[in-house]
Amino acid sequence: MLILNLSLRPNRVYHSLFLWLAGWCQITLAQTALSDKIRQVENNLLPAIVVEGEQPFNLTDRMKQLKVAGLSIAVIKNGKVEWTKGYGFANREENRPVNENTMFQAASISKPVAALAALHWVEKGRFSLDQPVNTYLKDWQLPENKYTTSEKVTLRRIMSHTAGLTVHGFRGYANGEEIPSLLQLLNGEKPANSPAVVPDTVPGSVFRYSGGGYTVLQKALVDQLNQPFPVLMQETVFSKIGMPHSSYEQPLSDRFRPFAATGYQLNGQAISGNWHTYPEMAAAGLWTTPSDLARYVIEIQKSVQGKSNRLISKKMADQMMTKHLDQYGLGPMMQNEGDSMLFIHGGTNNGFRSLYAAQVYHGNGVVIMTNSDNGFTIIYELLRSVSKAYGWNFYNPKGDGWNFYKPTVVRKHNLSAEQIHRIVGKYSMPDYTFDIVQTNGKLYLQPHWDKAVMEIIPENRTRFLDRDGQYRLDMIYENNTDVKAIKVYGDVFTREK
Repeated sequence: MLILNLSLRPNRVYHSLFLWLAGWCQITLAQTALSDKIRQVENNLLPAIVVEGEQPFNLTDRMKQLKVAGLSIAVIKNGKVEWTKGYGFANREENRPVNENTMFQAASISKPVAALAALHWVEKGRFSLDQPVNTYLKDWQLPENKYTTSEKVTLRRIMSHTAGLTVHGFRGYANGEEIPSLLQLLNGEKPANSPAVVPDTVPGSVFRYSGGGYTVLQKALVDQLNQPFPVLMQETVFSKIGMPHSSYEQPLSDRFRPFAATGYQLNGQAISGNWHTYPEMAAAGLWTTPSDLARYVIEIQKSVQGKSNRLISKKMADQMMTKHLDQYGLGPMMQNEGDSMLFIHGGTNNGFRSLYAAQVYHGNGVVIMTNSDNGFTIIYELLRSVSKAYGWNFYNPKGDGWNFYKPTVVRKHNLSAEQIHRIVGKYSMPDYTFDIVQTNGKLYLQPHWDKAVMEIIPENRTRFLDRDGQYRLDMIYENNTDVKAIKVYGDVFTREK
């Protein structure tokens, strides 16, 4: 028996070695496949308007073209974060690169995260979705007026942007500016730079986006839970689902500042003081990372599937994902129908642009954050690339509201050097001016409405489309030679002499 055992030992060693080698090969092949997938995403950015025969954009090249300082992405597949990666700089002046822990201002993505906390406390019995919100407010009340006689402002309506409340968004407070209290914000009193939050439409009658409504939600949560908003969000959401680099602190505390990205303007210049402060925390005050936001996305997907109730039940998650007036659920914006339904949200703060898009009934999604006012162009192009690489339907088939619908391929009309010369110039109308410039035979609109610069593609001699597919420009000629004006969806911009 002893001799037999000794003779078997080498076989056992070989068997163990084989199993180890097979496992190593599987891991190596998986890593190689993932690396190939990442390169595919990085090298196939797709604008809304694709010129027939042209090559897709490269991510790092595109960041340089658009003056996007830094970008961070997290891709979710089958309910897990498959990969994350940072590009560019969190702070150019300090030569500090973006990494997985770089925190960005999430801007309006603050809203659906705050809504998740509110829904958690609804299920705990601290709130009702359909009681008047004034029930939960202590030392301040939302004004009652002719619009609230028969219908009331409720948490359900606030979270779905159907409460009829004023104040679309907030511009924040620059370094050195006095920061208003929450009551001053709600009342529109100095030093607040936004008007009072009041009902000016019958609640429940129309959809209208309202950051003011989420500021009322913030007040209700603080009053009922008797905690500062950053503390209650940390205890309610972040600590429970693993979001260690997330905070609603405004201004940001010293412990997070080393991770914070600096915001950059359209011209590539850093914002004075690096970023603005947003005391409208529920509406605009979240600092976070794509990795942390991906965990928020995954938690919602698992709740919808009935696989998690750490924050909300499946029943509440289903309510969260129900469209109200064909626009928003309770927090996220809803897109598409049935099995293809997505929940999404974007964010715009000074110097920051961000977006997440995820499938409601499947465990796939993507989170992209940038520290640039010109970030949305590259976010949409990158989202299309991810969607194509993974075979996910992250396009908006209607082509309205959100700008990441499926690319349109157009045949570019070739203009002569003389024709280009007759288009180049400054165009203006009351309150707005832009330039048409040319570089290497291509025409660009500069500055774009909310972007640093945007190429315009000629379909023919008179009609042009911008790369994002949002604007159509019609050239108005004088004597069939020089362009004297440009019509942009009804607005006529006259060429200056």
